[in-house]
Amino acid sequence: MMPGAPSQTCFVTSFEWCFKRQLVDLVMEGVWQELLDSAQIEICVADWWGARENCGCIYRLRVRLLDVYENEVVKFSASPNPVLQWTERGCRQVSHVFTNFGKGIRYVSFEQYGRDTRSWVGHYGTLVTHSSVRVRIRLS
Repeated sequence: MMPGAPSQTCFVTSFEWCFKRQLVDLVMEGVWQELLDSAQIEICVADWWGARENCGCIYRLRVRLLDVYENEVVKFSASPNPVLQWTERGCRQVSHVFTNFGKGIRYVSFEQYGRDTRSWVGHYGTLVTHSSVRVRIRLS
C-alpha cells in the first residue's frame, strides 16, 4: 500500500539498482504528427513514488522526448532526496511539462530507477505507481 497514491498497484525495486523503461509512441496512441509539430501542445509527465516504512529508498526519473529514429531531442531528469528508513511512508510525486520542444517528436521514453538503502535481499526498494504521459493542447 502507498498512502496518498492514486493507484495501489506498483512496481517495486530491490537492493540493487532496478530499471524500468516504457516507450510511448505518440502517433500510435492517436496524436497526429501535424499536431506534434504545431508548437501548440505540451507533453505532461508525472510519476508517483515512495518507500516502505521499514526500509528507505532512492528514486530517479529520466524522461526523454525522441524523434522518429529514437534520437534524443530534449530530456528531463529528477533525483529527489532519498527517503530514510523509519520516516514518513507517504507517496511523493515528480512531474514536468515539456513545452516549445520543436518539430519531429514521435516517442516519449519514460525511465524509472530505484533501489533500497539497506541492501536487503528482496523487494524492499522504491515503490513506483501511476506513471502518466499526457498531451495537452495549449489555447492561444
